[in-house]
Amino acid sequence: MRQSWPVALFVGALGVAGCVAYLDSDREFPNYTPRTVTNGFNDEYREWILRAAESCEAITPQLLAAQIEAESSFRSDALSPAGAMGPAQFIPSTWEIWGIDADEDGLADPYSIPDAITAQAAFMCDNHRRATEGVTAGQLDGDPLDLALAAYNAGFGAVQRFQGLPEGGEYTTQTRPYVERIRARESHYVGEL
Repeated sequence: MRQSWPVALFVGALGVAGCVAYLDSDREFPNYTPRTVTNGFNDEYREWILRAAESCEAITPQLLAAQIEAESSFRSDALSPAGAMGPAQFIPSTWEIWGIDADEDGLADPYSIPDAITAQAAFMCDNHRRATEGVTAGQLDGDPLDLALAAYNAGFGAVQRFQGLPEGGEYTTQTRPYVERIRARESHYVGEL
């Protein structure tokens, strides 16, 4: 029998109201093997954030850490109502494209800290590359890193449609604050990473 429990998660010290995640005892993820739940920034997160940040210069360890804080508050078992999974909150269709078996256990698992963070960095690097190309070509307006974060949250198509940071509706209430929250929290991790 499937059981879900809503849990209010505080997203950082900025006083953000938090988001609701559902901890699901019977995840609908093929071949899922339960792992030890990891809560909070720790040495495993630090190790994999530092490794993943080596994938491209623009994506710093501090940015990755602030993004994970915003996405899941460093909960390896986070599952959103929309089906976003793990510490980096990948939806299944995005995980199919970007999922990586970084820890070489034979399974690309969005709940695995190594797999999720490595995929997050690869996805962010690609978003940043595309945003930089768009800004350089005059097709997009804005900071490429802000646009990459917006694309992670709302999809690159939204960034292209608005020729920059998406606005209006949920873009104004979710995507823009998401970008601002992460950029504001980056400096918190300077001494940590």
